[in-house]
Amino acid sequence: MAATPTDTPTRVDHRARLLAGMAASVRAKGFPQTTLADVVREARVSRRTFYEHFSDPLDCYVALLESIAQRCNEAIAAAAAGGGTPEERLDRAVGSYLDLLEADPLLMRSFLRELHLTGERGRLLLNAVNAQAGALVHALVEEVRAAEPELGLEPIPVDMARMIVAGIVQLALMAHDDGQPLDAVRATATALLRRVVAA
Repeated sequence: MAATPTDTPTRVDHRARLLAGMAASVRAKGFPQTTLADVVREARVSRRTFYEHFSDPLDCYVALLESIAQRCNEAIAAAAAGGGTPEERLDRAVGSYLDLLEADPLLMRSFLRELHLTGERGRLLLNAVNAQAGALVHALVEEVRAAEPELGLEPIPVDMARMIVAGIVQLALMAHDDGQPLDAVRATATALLRRVVAA
């Protein structure tokens, strides 16, 4: 089947370059100070090309955040889907998120701290990421309850699981702001989740 004008390699490449350009500028100065000129300069494309893909810098930034959210969700889900006990799978899920934060801290910090600048789209995106992580914790606890009913484990509601996830994210942000490694956060998050799952 012939490629349509919307999925040609050049068009896809330009979009990827624009997202990379937005990412580079956000790392350098944060989203509030990023301009259209910054993005097209980093991407090495024209303003006309930019407007073929995005309506404005905010639209491009949201698209970048959506790609980050997708990457986070895929990494966490893949880590949790592997073999091992529920506790081990939770350990890996938390570790995969913290690994992403450590690998690109400036961009991940923008995702978590500047997302509110995008309005309703950003709010819905952050809620979706948090909901998926909370649902994962809830589902793993349900697996333990089904496999080992003799433990008498109480269910962990999704809302409670989302609070736990939000707390871990906040600890990671605080550690990053203080210039501290995330090893302590990893240990705290692991201990908390093991306590929740295996209590």
